[in-house]
Formats: sequence, structure tokens, C-alpha cells
Amino acid sequence: MRSQIWVGDVVRALETARTDGERARVLEMLGFIPGAVPATGHVALPAGPDRPRAPLESVRRERHPGPAPQPLPSTAAEEERPDSDVTAELPLLRPARVEAVHTPREPVEPLARPTAGRAPLPHLPLFAPGWTSAILRAMVSRRVPEGAVDIPALIDTLAHGRPVGRLPRLPVPTMRYGVQVLVDRGPGMQPFRRDQNELLERIRAVVGSSLVEVGYFSGTPQRGTGPGARWTRTAYVPPESGRPVLLLSDLGLGGPPEDPQRGGRQDWEHFVGLVTRAGCGVVALSPYPPRRWPRWMTCLLPLVSWDRTTTASRASVRLP
Repeated sequence: MRSQIWVGDVVRALETARTDGERARVLEMLGFIPGAVPATGHVALPAGPDRPRAPLESVRRERHPGPAPQPLPSTAAEEERPDSDVTAELPLLRPARVEAVHTPREPVEPLARPTAGRAPLPHLPLFAPGWTSAILRAMVSRRVPEGAVDIPALIDTLAHGRPVGRLPRLPVPTMRYGVQVLVDRGPGMQPFRRDQNELLERIRAVVGSSLVEVGYFSGTPQRGTGPGARWTRTAYVPPESGRPVLLLSDLGLGGPPEDPQRGGRQDWEHFVGLVTRAGCGVVALSPYPPRRWPRWMTCLLPLVSWDRTTTASRASVRLP
């Protein structure tokens, strides 16, 4: 398709031509035959030596006309040519049908159907399983003078000239007095319910089922203690003299602060005094770290951290 050529383009092309042959060639290349160009003052062809040139003013007026120049009419050669539209020269492409390619998948085994019963998740106890028995022995054992003869004590007695009525013996730990385990079922110990139940089984295995007395309470033992449900609990009674008391409680550190059943400092001081007057020792096993223990709590009774970092040497307490 030929672009439109204006008269100004013809004038500029003819100014660069030097001879008549070049001018005729330019007119032919631009689509103008020599006879088709009007010999008027609007387009003056540069003449040779025997023909004067057109004034420059007429050329300048032709270069800058007032209204927009109209395109030249098509020539006879163009009329003989078929339609010069691009669509006639280029064939239209037909849309091709694209089918999705399905990649074969490997066969997958179907999932097993869920059963009615769910398997419980594996439990990780707070104490290291290999150290639990040794930690429990260290906490609930009493030291009694039933070991080997205390030679230094015997020599001291003889050196001072005192009569030896009974051979002094070294203290050894024993669990023949049994243990009273008080389990806190309050809101603060609810996350550790499974740990409490598992530890009770370990205590029965270490001490002996006949020597283990279990009591459940909520808040403090004075508000009701018993081996069964809450409505069957009665006022707390200390064990027989010499039997240690093991508390599985947070001593009021956990749970909601506005809980009216939550034990305070005065409640626990009253409980420890009640057990001590009965001739028994008490030790508490707390699931909270030592940094959360207040000073009054550590001064009131022995505390053992219920955590995997606890060993038998750290859990050793001196019970009366």
C-alpha cells in the first residue's frame, strides 16, 4: 500500500535534482508522469539553463498553505491495481482448537477409614522416666538411725567417760512409714491432671500400695479432703505420727486470680502448722519454676520443682 505523497514532497525532491532526466525520474518514482503535473505557478519545476526558475515566494506559499492539503488523486496505474487493503494481501488465520493435555497420575492408596476409638497421644511426663523412682525415694523417705555403728560418736562418748547405753548408729533412709499424697484438683493444676495420675501410680509402685494414702482437695486441704469425688470430701485429718505428707500442688500460684477457692499464704501456714504438730513432715511438688516461688513459700516448707531438670540429689529433703 503506497503512502500519500503531497505536492510539497514533489517540490523538495525536484529541487535536489540537477538535470531534466533526473527530474523526470523523480516524478516517475513519486507516481507523477511528466504530463500530469500542471504548469501553473503553484508547483514550479526547476528549469534548465534556457528556462527561468519559479519565484521562491510561490514555492514557499505552496510549502505552507493555509488549509490542510488534500491527497492527490490516485493514478491510472493504481486504479488498475486490485484493492490495496492489507487484509486482501494477508490471509486471515483461523483459530485452532487447543485441547487440554491430561498428564497421567500415579495411583495413590486411599486413606484408612477412621475408627471409632482414637489412640491417645504419647505422654511425656514432667520427670525424666529414668530418674522418677530415685526422686520419689529421696522425697518421701525418712532418715532413721538404723545403719552402721557411728564410730566417731562412740569414741566421743567413751572419751568423755559417759556410759554407753546404746550403740550410736548412722542414719539411713527408709520408706516403711509410708506416705500421704494430697492431690490438688483446683483450676491451677488442671493442665497437670494426667501427670498427677501417672505419678500416683509410680508412687504406689515405689512405696507400696498398702503404705500410700491418697486424698484429693481443691484450693487447700482444710476445705475438704478425701479419696473420692468432691461431694464426699470431709475435713482434713493429718496422718499418723512419722508419716510424711507429699503435696502435688501449685500452692495457689496458678489458676484465675479471682477464684474464691484459691489458697493464700495464711491458709498454707495453717496447714503446715497442722501437719507439723501431728509429728509429720511435709514436702510440696510444684510444676512451676523456682523463679515464681515467693519467699514466704520457700521458708514455709520444702519445695521441689516438678521438672525434667530435677535430679535425686536436688529432691533430697530432710523430713522429721
